Amino acid sequence: MNGDMKNLVFSLGLVFLAVGERLWFDLGPNVELIMTTSIIASIYLGRRWGIVVAWLSLMISDAVIGNTLIMVFTWSAFGLIAWVGKWLKNKSGVFAVGYGLAAALFFYFYTNFGVWLISGMYSHNLSGLIECYIMGLPFLKLHAVSSALLLTGGLTALKWFGQLRWKPGTVPQL
Repeated sequence: MNGDMKNLVFSLGLVFLAVGERLWFDLGPNVELIMTTSIIASIYLGRRWGIVVAWLSLMISDAVIGNTLIMVFTWSAFGLIAWVGKWLKNKSGVFAVGYGLAAALFFYFYTNFGVWLISGMYSHNLSGLIECYIMGLPFLKLHAVSSALLLTGGLTALKWFGQLRWKPGTVPQL
């Protein structure tokens, strides 16, 4: 299998995981794999692949569960998070935890600003924006913790599997 085909298969596997989590094996409210899978694609395959994994996962799952105009903010947030995630390529697990938390915080501030801007749920002044951020706090807690844990776990698993030395007919060795 050539390199392009391997990249495609790996990316589609990541998309399948992200879509599967959103549609079939939901890990809980505000726990999602799109951020993790798109960052992994960005690290291992490049920024463009990371954005493709994020947007294809969203396109497929949103076609089933639906979305609103807020998708402008969620899709662009996941795309930017994947693009910046390439930075983690040669970093340790501590950086993955930090980036998972930072990405979740960015997502919270950016998408809640979008909710405030387009939803009509909050007055368009400073107090309305602050209220929007306060109302979003319950969603942030689980998203931040799960993003840090899932990203760290995913990168650790891939690094561990990448260290396996396997030859057909033998038992994989560390």
